[in-house]
Amino acid sequence: MISSASTVSSSSNRPVIIILVLAILINIAGIGIQFFTDDPGLYAVLARTMAQTNNFSDLMYHGRDWLDKPHFPFWMIAISFKIWGYNTVAYKLPALLFFFMSVAYTFKLAKKFYDQETALIAVLILLTAQHVLLSNTDVRAEPYIMGLLMGSVYHFYKVKERFHLADILLAALFAACAVMTKGIYLLIPIGFAIIGDYLFKKDYKGLLNWKWLLAIVLVCLFILPEIYTLYTQFDLHPEKVVFNSTGISGIHWFLWDSQFGRFNNNSYIRNSHGSIFFFLHTLLWAFAPWAIIFFYALFKTLRQIIKGIAQPEYVCICGGLLMLFIFSISKFQLPFYTNILFPFFAIITAVFIRQLTAGAEFKFFSIAQYIISGLSLLVLALLNFIFAPEYFWLGLLIIAVLGLLTYYLFKTGGPAYQPILLFTCCIVIAVNSWIIAVVYPTLVRYRGDVS
Repeated sequence: MISSASTVSSSSNRPVIIILVLAILINIAGIGIQFFTDDPGLYAVLARTMAQTNNFSDLMYHGRDWLDKPHFPFWMIAISFKIWGYNTVAYKLPALLFFFMSVAYTFKLAKKFYDQETALIAVLILLTAQHVLLSNTDVRAEPYIMGLLMGSVYHFYKVKERFHLADILLAALFAACAVMTKGIYLLIPIGFAIIGDYLFKKDYKGLLNWKWLLAIVLVCLFILPEIYTLYTQFDLHPEKVVFNSTGISGIHWFLWDSQFGRFNNNSYIRNSHGSIFFFLHTLLWAFAPWAIIFFYALFKTLRQIIKGIAQPEYVCICGGLLMLFIFSISKFQLPFYTNILFPFFAIITAVFIRQLTAGAEFKFFSIAQYIISGLSLLVLALLNFIFAPEYFWLGLLIIAVLGLLTYYLFKTGGPAYQPILLFTCCIVIAVNSWIIAVVYPTLVRYRGDVS
C-alpha cells in the first residue's frame, strides 16, 4: 500500500493527480443547479411523496399510481430527502455517490487486469466523458446503474477467480439493486461480462460451478423487495387504472414490459422509429473527447481477438459490446442509455493509450485529440458569444488558467502520451466549467416550472 501511494504521488504523476482532482470537482460542481429537463423533476416529486408520506412501497404521482421505473433510486432519493431536506442537492447527492462508486470500481477493475497507470487513465477518461458530465448535473437513473453494474462485475470476477462469501454477497446485492433501478435487462452486461471471459478463455467447466447457481439464487432473493412492492400496489389491485387499462400486473411489467417490451416494441409504451447507427454517432459527442480513440481501440482489440491473440481480460468487450448492440437494435433509443457502458469503454480506451510511445498510432492519437480540443475551444467561444457576452472576462480567466496548466503539463516529465491526455482533460474541464457557470443557469431562467 505504501509503495502504491508513493507511485501515485511521484513527480511524474503529480500532473495526473492535479487533473484528476479538477475532474472530480467539475463532476460535483453542478450539484446545486436546478432541474432543466422533465425527468429529474418527476423523479424528485415521486421520491418526495414517498418521504413525506413514509410510504416506501407505493410510487405515487399527485395522488395517482405510477408505474414505469423500479423503486431503488427513489428509495435512495427519499432517504436523502429525509436527511438533508427537500432540495436539489439532496436529490442529486445519492446519484453522485453511486457515480463515484463506478469510478472507484473502474479503477479497481482496470488495475486488476492491467496496471495502476492504465487504471488512472481509465478514471480520467470516465470523469471527462461529456455525457457523464451532463448526466451528473441533469440526474436520472444512469449514475446509479454505473456504480452498481461495475461493482457487481468486479465482485463477480473475484468470485470467478476464487470463491469468497463477501464477494458473492456484494456482487449479487449490487446486481439486484441495478435490476431494481432500471430492470431485469441489466443482468445482460453483468452476466455476459463474466460468461464471455469464461468462453474466450475456453474455461467451459467453470461456467457450471455451483457458485453461479448460488449467485442466481441470491440475486432473486435480493430483488424480492421490488417484487413485494409491485405486488401490493398493483397485482393485489387489478381494478387500478394504469396505461388507460385495468388488470395490469406490476410484476409482469417489472420483469418484462418495462425493458424487453420496449426493446421488442410490443409493450404499453411504444416507439415508431429507431436507427441501428443511432448510438454509433451519438457516442461521437456523448463519449467525447475520447470517442474516436475508443472506436480505434475497439477495432484493434476485436482484430486481435479474431486473430486469436490472447487478451488479459474479455470482461469489458463482452460486457459493453453486446449491450451496445442490443441498444442499437432497439426502437427505444435515448442518448443517455449508453452512459452505463462508459466504464467498460474507458478501460478499453485506456489500454490503447497506455501503450502509446511513438509511431503512426501515437501520431493518430495526437492529431485526433488536438482537433477535438480545438473544436471544444471553438464551442466555448460560441457559448460565450451566444449566452453571456458580459462574462467575457470569465472566459479569458478560464483560458489563462488553461494556458498555465498546459505549460506545466508539457514541461513535466512523464510518458509520451501524458501531456496530450491531460491537455484534452483540461479542455473538457474548461468547457464544462463555462457550461455549469453560465449556460445552465441561463437555461433554467427559461423554465417556467422552475422557481
